Amino acid sequence: MGRIKKIIDFEKIAAGEVVERPASVVKELLENSIDAEAKSIKIIVKNAGKTLIQVIDDGYGIERDDVELAFERYTSGKIEKFDDLDSLSTLGFRGEALSSIAVVSQVELITRIEKDALGTSIIVNDGEIKEIKKTSAPIGTNISVKNLFYNIPARRKFLKSDKVELGHITDIITRYALAFPQIHFQYQHNQLDILNCPSSDSLKDMVFHIYGKKTARKMYEIDYSHPSALFKLSGLLGDPDISKKKRGSSSLFVNRRYVISDRFFEVINSAYKGFLMIGRYPFFILNLEIEPSTVDFNIHPKKLTIRFNNEKISFPFIESALRAFLEEQLLPKKQEGIIKPLVSFSEKDQILDSELTSEYTQETEEIEDFHDNNMVEILASDQIQLKEKIQTRLIKQELQENEKLGKATKVLAKKDLIITDSLPMMRLISDTGQLSNNTYIIFESEDDDGNPGILLLDQHAASERIMKERYLKQYNEAKIEKQLLISPIKLDISPAEVFFLREHLNEINKFGFDLEDFGGNTFVLRAIPAIFQKIPRLDVVKDMIEEIVEMGKQQSFSQAEEDIINYLACHKSIRGGDVLRAKDIKNLVIDLSKCSDPKHCAHGRPTFKFISFKELDKMFKRIA
Repeated sequence: MGRIKKIIDFEKIAAGEVVERPASVVKELLENSIDAEAKSIKIIVKNAGKTLIQVIDDGYGIERDDVELAFERYTSGKIEKFDDLDSLSTLGFRGEALSSIAVVSQVELITRIEKDALGTSIIVNDGEIKEIKKTSAPIGTNISVKNLFYNIPARRKFLKSDKVELGHITDIITRYALAFPQIHFQYQHNQLDILNCPSSDSLKDMVFHIYGKKTARKMYEIDYSHPSALFKLSGLLGDPDISKKKRGSSSLFVNRRYVISDRFFEVINSAYKGFLMIGRYPFFILNLEIEPSTVDFNIHPKKLTIRFNNEKISFPFIESALRAFLEEQLLPKKQEGIIKPLVSFSEKDQILDSELTSEYTQETEEIEDFHDNNMVEILASDQIQLKEKIQTRLIKQELQENEKLGKATKVLAKKDLIITDSLPMMRLISDTGQLSNNTYIIFESEDDDGNPGILLLDQHAASERIMKERYLKQYNEAKIEKQLLISPIKLDISPAEVFFLREHLNEINKFGFDLEDFGGNTFVLRAIPAIFQKIPRLDVVKDMIEEIVEMGKQQSFSQAEEDIINYLACHKSIRGGDVLRAKDIKNLVIDLSKCSDPKHCAHGRPTFKFISFKELDKMFKRIA
């Protein structure tokens, strides 16, 4: 007898292509309901889908003669032959979906079409039909998937915690609610409402129900058709104010199917170029309508990853359309006789220092007034020259003040020395020692053996180490100081994060927050860690909460404690680019010297680097 044999229970193995986790089941059932032209879909989940996934719709239902056939492999009500995939217009087409689900669970389906007085009920366990009969039922389909993977313990064991699995389910439901705002979506978990999004002709209404009023207000509606009918783009593009730290927050649909396309994300990021800070991603909800034959959905079992057949033709046009739309929405409107500024004064560029001269302050305010109101023509070159002029004036002013105080600006005196117990002796080479990028500070110093040289200090790394040790000490002693907010801040949280956040409010509040559940997707922030001193912007606060939630998901909060503290300490730290005064630098060095590990930042990077004069001589070939 040969070595190759047919695998027993091969159906259970093949089912894994479709049924990876509870969210996979939800996705398949949702797509069937949408394809059945449902106007209302209700999803009921228990124990994150492990015990029950129930989807009830008012679509056109399944004919009685087709009910048994629907649970057989390689059957479909949407395609008849392989070539039909080239012109696919429905969401579902995989004939083995219901069959695969039934093989790894206990399924009960009740359905009725309009012309029948009675519906049909069928029970399928472990892939075998146990019962089929006529029953009273409303028009539509009600399918219950119970005890997922009950007959495959090994696979059930690899499911994640309820909060993680529920996050995946919520995510997929949210995506399809955004893709089909005209459908009423209701979603419950353990008898608690998570989403209730009434049908609407406006996508903004759906965004309001899912992400909140503030996000909906900052979305711009786009509806663009290519002149040659190559494609149509519709949906919402977010203002840079609601940009995200991760690109996964956005939703891309191709012919209403939620997909992931690295190439498309690159195009959208390119369209936003110049409008977003580095490290931020645009928030958008876009549907690309394109000829079905130009896109292949069938390259991945989950139908999430797709392949475009005419990338070189479509994407340049898509990017051009998006860029033109964003410029229209985000750039100041061009008026007759007025040229739009090519360079804007960012908050960082406007050196907001209380010690600036009144003349400088007045001039800056005048420039800002003109700029804000589009009252004068300001070219980029003029702005750059003006900033250089202001900086030169500040430097001259500092030199004059030093002269009055009798302070030498070139000769280094003993009083410039900074001596600590744990760090090398340091002496600023100039008044502040900050290099022109305001990231590194240069000192004259010596190593442990007394060899002279220069020392470069990374001001952010040093500050981060200081903040981490202060914060960690307070956390370990359960004495993190809180700063009450004058006005509480309302935060609208993504539905995928709400359940997890509710379950772990106590753990999150231990880090110095006072966050309360306000109902729905809204939480109220009443206090922040006192270490922040100044209240961060709303988008920064929201990013912090989302990042903490993500860290807690990936591992337990007890394991993620230090990572979270590192992250929060980083937010409070002096940043690269911040302008520091001599006394600020001195205090920074002294505080760093008191740390248990002054040589490394919270993430392990060096805080300073010493280069001896001997090394410099070697660099310049002065010595061998």
